[in-house]
Amino acid sequence: MDRLDLLPGQKVVDLGCGSGTTTLELAARVGPGGEVAGVDISAEMLARGRERAARAGTGNIEFVHADVQVHDLGEARFDAAYSRFGVMFFADPATAFANVRRALRPGAALSFVCWQSVFDNEWMLIPGAAVASVTGSLPPMPGPGEPGPFSLADPGRVRAVLEAAGFGSVAVEPHGDQVVISEDRIPEVALTSVRVGGVREALRDADQQTRERALAAIEEAMRARLHDGQVRASRGVLLVTGSA
Repeated sequence: MDRLDLLPGQKVVDLGCGSGTTTLELAARVGPGGEVAGVDISAEMLARGRERAARAGTGNIEFVHADVQVHDLGEARFDAAYSRFGVMFFADPATAFANVRRALRPGAALSFVCWQSVFDNEWMLIPGAAVASVTGSLPPMPGPGEPGPFSLADPGRVRAVLEAAGFGSVAVEPHGDQVVISEDRIPEVALTSVRVGGVREALRDADQQTRERALAAIEEAMRARLHDGQVRASRGVLLVTGSA
């Protein structure tokens, strides 16, 4: 978000805004004289975003229930586009980003973050491998180039997609840190992991006994990595910027 260098009064679109956490932060950065459009395909998450904005008394946000890939976002309407993990599920990313670029003014900035590969993200890999030890198969993974959390994990593909969409000055910077989980939070984190992403899909048709075994396996895998009362797991992202 810092890489957008936002100024008071500017207009920003938040792509795949979810429940509005980033949208509210963008709104604070452009101030009351600016505008932010938060766009997401999930009506439920947008409803939470509207509640958050109302509680915060933020009046310069418009939440839009739409598919970023095809929705008419306007033409040369925004000064910047931002996304936090909201652009990896496009069926045709080049077309989707071209649609976004059309909504940006010439020279407007694009900045987003997406995941590196699963192997750069132990915090996702550990639960997946633990569940596989119970079910006998790995969680389903989309093929290369298919929509999914790792569809933009290859920096070369990111550049090619954005350049095909008409963006220039594309920069892709890998960034890594660690997820730190205290020992007392292991049960909570393990439970969350079976409710999202590939692990959830792997257990979609599982019976209760299998689910319980999978949850226990995830906790056990995390406890095996405990050191000084903490589990540390890698987290890898790509920080991507471009210019319309």
